[in-house]
Amino acid sequence: MSLWLIVFMSSTVKPVWETAFEIRSYDVDPNCTARLAVFCKFMQEAAYLHAEHFGLGHTELSKLNMAWVLSRMRLEIKRLPAWGESIKLRTWPSGRDRLFYYRDFEFTDESGEVILLASTAWFVIDYKKRERIIPDWWTNSDLPIGPNIFESKLCRLKPCGCESGVSMSVNYGDLDQNGHVSNIRYVEWIMNNLPLEFQQSHVIQSLEVNYLSEAVCGHEVSICEKHNGLTIDHGIMAEGEDLFRAHTEWKTI
Repeated sequence: MSLWLIVFMSSTVKPVWETAFEIRSYDVDPNCTARLAVFCKFMQEAAYLHAEHFGLGHTELSKLNMAWVLSRMRLEIKRLPAWGESIKLRTWPSGRDRLFYYRDFEFTDESGEVILLASTAWFVIDYKKRERIIPDWWTNSDLPIGPNIFESKLCRLKPCGCESGVSMSVNYGDLDQNGHVSNIRYVEWIMNNLPLEFQQSHVIQSLEVNYLSEAVCGHEVSICEKHNGLTIDHGIMAEGEDLFRAHTEWKTI
């Protein structure tokens, strides 16, 4: 019997994973509110732990040269918590189709008020061959499925249309356990590329991203954005290829 079946048949299986986090001094920006990438870190950790709980996490998949890869993500931000606040994160698998497994997230503050909602889409790769695969358990498993946070599915974004941007080299600190640039680093890059004046006078309301191709140590990447009022289209490219696309929406403070 597979480990996944053993875990799933257990009476202790948790269809929803819950965990709490405190916003630390190193999580905040000059406004003393949490940086957007902090939520991506919390989501990744909770997704990792829940997948481990189901027997479909890094521990078991790595034995088969497999790894989960984040492909699409959408965040709707109602409020950014401040330094010292405690927040609760709930996450659950929310569906699957021939392309993706979906996982949704809900953040609440100490009063129980929802402060951020998110949805993500994942697939599995053979990380030695660097190829996308569909394991047997993809269609055969009875992974518990919860509700969808958003009515519409995550979509493929259009290119941002910018022709040039800030160039930088991928280094060791940008890499994750699979040897390519961490999905969180892309979000940090596009946020850091925005002018200080814009960041000080605006607050983000939503983020939608597509991860299109991997970048590895030594790659030269170009980061750019195209502003249209309170919306921005972002792009990260390497050697003329789109690696990452994002769309953000903001409001004036």
